[in-house]
Amino acid sequence: MRFLFLLICLIVANMGFSQNLDKKVSLSFDNVTVADALSTIEEVTDYTFYYLKEWLGSVLISCEYISSVDKILVDILGKIEVNFYILDSEKIVLTKNSIIYDSLPEVFQKIGVKDTLDSPDYELLEEEDIPILATKSDSNNPLTIQTYRVGKRSRGQRSRTASLKGTILNRMTGEPIPDLQIVVRGINRSAITDLNGSYEIQLPLGTHILEMIALGIENTKKRVVLYNDGNLNFELNESIERLEEVIVEADADKNVSTTTSGSERIDSEESKNIPLVLGERDVLRVATSLPGISTAGEGSAGFNVRGGKSDQNLILLDDAVVYSPQHFFGIFSALNPFAISSLNVYKGSFPSEFGGRLSSVFDIKTKNADVEAVKAEASIGPVTSNAVVEVPIVKDKSSLLLGGRGAYANWILRSLDEPDLDNSEASFYDFLANYNHKINSNNSIKATGYYSRDDFSITSDSLFVYKNQLVSLKWDHAFNEKATSSLIASNSQYDFNIEFDGDSNDDFLFGYKVNESEVKLKVNHVKDSKFSYNYVIAS
Repeated sequence: MRFLFLLICLIVANMGFSQNLDKKVSLSFDNVTVADALSTIEEVTDYTFYYLKEWLGSVLISCEYISSVDKILVDILGKIEVNFYILDSEKIVLTKNSIIYDSLPEVFQKIGVKDTLDSPDYELLEEEDIPILATKSDSNNPLTIQTYRVGKRSRGQRSRTASLKGTILNRMTGEPIPDLQIVVRGINRSAITDLNGSYEIQLPLGTHILEMIALGIENTKKRVVLYNDGNLNFELNESIERLEEVIVEADADKNVSTTTSGSERIDSEESKNIPLVLGERDVLRVATSLPGISTAGEGSAGFNVRGGKSDQNLILLDDAVVYSPQHFFGIFSALNPFAISSLNVYKGSFPSEFGGRLSSVFDIKTKNADVEAVKAEASIGPVTSNAVVEVPIVKDKSSLLLGGRGAYANWILRSLDEPDLDNSEASFYDFLANYNHKINSNNSIKATGYYSRDDFSITSDSLFVYKNQLVSLKWDHAFNEKATSSLIASNSQYDFNIEFDGDSNDDFLFGYKVNESEVKLKVNHVKDSKFSYNYVIAS
């Protein structure tokens, strides 16, 4: 009897639930939100809805209904990505995107529930007619990746893929982002936005990681759970690169603000834009492009300044005299271009401190080596090669620059099948080194050494040899912001020899040597913005 009573009660309750569900309701909505429409249904029926208000959005409804509650909900919720499940005669549960099932779908009976749940590569995302499966690698992504649910599952849905489309905008400007690549990780699919920032891509149902890549846009990853066709728009941030401070200085008014006329400054970087002579870059060659300076001939290092002869030019390397700034009698420069920082050319009315020449002064400064990291620069040409190495000694205080050049013309001459050139020589080399040390904010020192040698003999009985060598030491001291001084000591030597070895008593050895030493004190005092005084004491 008890069992029969329970069965009767169950049948009666089910009949009541069916009658309540089939009961028609008359409703009228005029520009109301979905949330307000659900509240109205709760007032005129016994149902209570369970949902999150943010699911419903701001869609407005204007319609009249005379129908059952389930059919009204199908129409109202059809405009948004929300489904419903009538739990009993009093409760209706809303779900975002997905569907609640009260029985296992047939697909589980075909493939086996246990086989699906025990699979090492997949886990069940939700129970549907066609289950949406997500790889474990997708579900294990960091929680910092924002998740979006797109589309609305429907009963009887058989498609295993869906179309995802939308528009991607610049968050700062609001403009569309064209040519942005959307890469779907794990399935080797991608899409590119058009000029309007729109995209469309066909994807399997389930969870996907979308990575958005574009020049000037911050790389972004989004997690998308795809239930059906749907739209998904993004706003992405620009990629901002923070750069270090850049200070730009110029000497555009230097010739106007100073009383020195006929002077030009050449940066060593400018020498990289001139034609090369047998693969060699020559910083002095840049000077020949200035007004008033002409070259003695193509491929020659000799030059004339305003009608003067080539030996009337004073050439200084870190305040020490270079008597012969050339190799191979003028074909190559004797100065390593990689070691030179700047060249000041005085073509007329040059300061009195540069006494001893008539035509011009070429004041060459070597660059200070880097005090933070080791650097090197080298070049290989058809006849010569050179290299420079910068080595920090004490970080941020002192460093050493070493440079060397050499020619391998001797090897070329011996490779020629010409007996008359067997004993010929045509080679040169030079070395340069400088050391700079910052003692403190008011004192610094710089030492420079240079040596070069040329051997030249095209016949078998004569040999030309000439050498340059110099050393200079400079101490810079700042008394205060307006008064500075430099103490310079230098020594320069030049040797020239001709050796003749004949078959008789005509043999001879001819040569000469120049040796010059100098000590110089320079003091600069700035009185105000209009007046400054320079003092030079030399011996």
